[in-house]
Amino acid sequence: MAKFARSSTTMLDVRQLWRALHGVPQLLLVQPEQLGYDLAYALALLPLVIAGIVFFLQDALLLFAISFLAGIVCLLALQLARLTFGLPAWVGFKATHPLVASMLIACFFSPHTPAWIGASMVILFIVIDTVLWPQLRRMMIHPALIVFGILYLIQLPLHIAFTNPFDGHRLDDPLLLWYKLQIVIDPVKLYVGNAPGPIGVTSAAAVLLGVTYLWYTRKISLGLVVGFLCGVAGLAIAIRSDLGFQLASGPSLFLAGYIAADRRRLLLPERFTFAFGLAAGAATMILRWYGNGQQAAWQALLLISALATIVLLVQDLLRRRTRAASRSAPLRTLAVDSAEPPDPHRLWAPVRPEVRQPVRQPAMATSPVSTAYSRGAGSSPIRAYDTQGDPHDVVRQMRSAATRGRPAQNPIILLGALLIINPVGLWLTWTARSFNRQTKVLLSAVSLLWYLGVAGFAFALTHR
Repeated sequence: MAKFARSSTTMLDVRQLWRALHGVPQLLLVQPEQLGYDLAYALALLPLVIAGIVFFLQDALLLFAISFLAGIVCLLALQLARLTFGLPAWVGFKATHPLVASMLIACFFSPHTPAWIGASMVILFIVIDTVLWPQLRRMMIHPALIVFGILYLIQLPLHIAFTNPFDGHRLDDPLLLWYKLQIVIDPVKLYVGNAPGPIGVTSAAAVLLGVTYLWYTRKISLGLVVGFLCGVAGLAIAIRSDLGFQLASGPSLFLAGYIAADRRRLLLPERFTFAFGLAAGAATMILRWYGNGQQAAWQALLLISALATIVLLVQDLLRRRTRAASRSAPLRTLAVDSAEPPDPHRLWAPVRPEVRQPVRQPAMATSPVSTAYSRGAGSSPIRAYDTQGDPHDVVRQMRSAATRGRPAQNPIILLGALLIINPVGLWLTWTARSFNRQTKVLLSAVSLLWYLGVAGFAFALTHR
């Protein structure tokens, strides 16, 4: 009987797994709007990662690997921070998953980007996007644009350039060659991707495939992408440049589709997204005309996003002032005596004793804290959250009061344990009583994989 029960349970698990596998194509292709943002972005990034490895081989593989390891470190650091001393509820709200964020940033690296720069940029983006950005409300600037700007400033003194996928020699990007030498590269070559540029976005066809899937899953704004392409095309026609060459820039399509058109970051109504993309595309073409090359796209998007943020902040300020001015002052009610003469019979009538009705007590006993105002000065003080007001403020004050009594911990040890999985962090993990054995074994296994990855990366760098 026991053997029969085990076999039936196994068959049931196999059937459930088979049904789940049968539901994957329907979920990905027929009902894609049910997918989350992270899963949709992960599927949309697959063509970019594959194309980058095909064209740039070992350089792209090493950069993708070190970026993914940096994303794993950030993910474990956030989980360990939640388990150790707790994080506010807004941390990670509407933020990109660390593993997806690592691939999103790695796609824009040059093949000659040092490993420490790649890992630093991934960690910087995850920290900004997870910790800082959820606190900002009327902010239209995508944090990836700021990270790409910092990456550009770091690469300038180090003279990190792009390379030709065929022979590995350093070569300027196609837009910079067009500005310097008036050379127009075949748009078909740009669509395929065998051109100098970032490791994951040189293929315009792969970027368009990912953008199309993101639009199909309703994760990006189509109006912004179309407006961006119309802005580039309009100025390209005005300056009599090759239209296909200007539109076939993979990095520009990547920044407009994957970064700027993210619906989680857009604070503009849908009817204004086309105008936003149109202005960004026109600014991109103007910066290309002045020789900024592939950097013109993120510069233009950053500029237009900053202007949109200023407009939104000013609009929000004016709206608050209008609401404050429209609020009327509270009306004071005054008792007005009637002009009728008093009744003499009522004035000289004997006063009847007032019959007191027994007051019905509530079924629930009141807390002694609620009557603390009737006590003397020697009584215990009232808790800060025992006030009548907004229930959200009450809950927030209760949580803050409950977390005041936690013991202080050494920030240096916590920083070393959270930023990198090291022996000190493992020792803290195994000595902590709040972790179960499964969590401790999982963290130890992941740290072992981290050390093996770093050792393999160091071996690959030293034996190139």
